[in-house]
Amino acid sequence: MTTVNLTKKLIDNIEATTSEQVFYDTKITGLHLKVSPAGKKGFYLYFRTESGEQKRPKIGDFGIMALEQARDKARVMLGELAKGNDPIKQNQRGGLTLAQFYDLFNKDHLHKHTKPSTTRTYHSLFTTVILPALGKRRLDSITRSDVEAMMNRNDNRRTTANHALVLLKLMLDKAQQWELMPPALNACSNISKFKTQPKKRYLSNEERAKLINTLNQFERAQLTQQNAITLIRLLMMTGCRKNEIVMLRWDELQLDEGVLRLKDSKTGRKDVILSKYAINILQTALNNHSEYVFPGKDGIKPIQGLQKIWERVRKTAGLDDVRIHDLRHTFASVAVSNGVPLYEVGRLLGHASMQSTQRYAHLDRSRLQESLNKFSNKLI
Repeated sequence: MTTVNLTKKLIDNIEATTSEQVFYDTKITGLHLKVSPAGKKGFYLYFRTESGEQKRPKIGDFGIMALEQARDKARVMLGELAKGNDPIKQNQRGGLTLAQFYDLFNKDHLHKHTKPSTTRTYHSLFTTVILPALGKRRLDSITRSDVEAMMNRNDNRRTTANHALVLLKLMLDKAQQWELMPPALNACSNISKFKTQPKKRYLSNEERAKLINTLNQFERAQLTQQNAITLIRLLMMTGCRKNEIVMLRWDELQLDEGVLRLKDSKTGRKDVILSKYAINILQTALNNHSEYVFPGKDGIKPIQGLQKIWERVRKTAGLDDVRIHDLRHTFASVAVSNGVPLYEVGRLLGHASMQSTQRYAHLDRSRLQESLNKFSNKLI
């Protein structure tokens, strides 16, 4: 028996011998790695129950389960032991609750493999949709009926429920992969998502004029932060997503090249091509001591409360049903209607695939039909 500080590199470098090798971890009492003569490596936990019975249950296979995941699972088992429970029997009864598992999922998957913005979205979905319905349920006790009930409870917010279903399926897949629940059909499998209608709202020429006039009115009367007005104008001129501009940093501005080099967006790193009008807007942005181009009232952190400011602006303009994201749709619709090819529109919007841009194809067809009508009478 050898006691070492287990690391991934150390485990990777352990070679099989003619006899079984055991390496105890210095960080988690009782956690150890066994290496068989065939080279198979697995995590185990040694402990004594309250009755004095010695046990060495297997936690998982190295390669399928990462070292930190094994440590996390060992901590949970030792926590049950401290309560006077037998961790093995607890696992047989379903082990972790979904709420307990989310802490591991957040630490070992979300924070390592997803973008911060995605992690925040998932956290919101979990706390508002999944946790109230299934948080206290043990992992292996969650059934298809439970998931359907969760969906039905959120019938009034169908898009949110659909996203929550995707997240829950991912969580249960990971729980099985990490051997925290028995391999079985995922309770989310084959459950139909709600049918939803994609929200498409484009501002007409008249509506765009109303919005521009309202922004000018707010600016003259100083009815809100100047940064908020400038930011909304920039969203109209670039077709960017809200957070791409809200979180815009000075070091991402390359005005001499006419581009924003975003380090992070929904689709990863992204270059935003700027028109001369967008460049003029950015040149008017006030220099500040923040790393962000559009800080809030404190002058340091990114601007807050843009949604509430937008609601005031749109109400004044008589555009109560228009969302901030509709400015992006409007940018695309104006581009297509003015002859910009769909491929180029996709590039300007930063779409990862043409499939996303196809939603604007009907606008392209309308433009082509107008062109056709200009000369079709010559063919009669």
